[in-house]
Amino acid sequence: MTSQRRAIVRAIDELSRAFTVDELAVRARGIDSTIGTATVYRAVANLDESDWIERVGERNGSVLYARCHAEEHHHHLVCTECGRIEPAACPLDAGLAEAAARAGFLLTDHEVTLYGLCQTCRPAESRG
Repeated sequence: MTSQRRAIVRAIDELSRAFTVDELAVRARGIDSTIGTATVYRAVANLDESDWIERVGERNGSVLYARCHAEEHHHHLVCTECGRIEPAACPLDAGLAEAAARAGFLLTDHEVTLYGLCQTCRPAESRG
């Protein structure tokens, strides 16, 4: 692993929240000023392909990534204020797959991301 790749991995660990590639590039350059944006994009593509990070949603047209440690199939809750993520159980059940099959569909993939405000970012009057 190159020193630039180590700096990018360190930046991901320091972020500990959802991030865009551009946000990661800024953080990584704070660790190693020689890192270019193209290097960060290549590293993110490689880390995503290897499942070390994963896509957890989107913000303003940019993909959000995060380091998620959940082992089982799951989805994510994403705070739109601070980027905090939490794993969430998959809300799809066998009934949906059966309905798709009856309609002639073979399901190959699905995406569910829930956006909102985490406990810390919610206004005090709406905390329960």
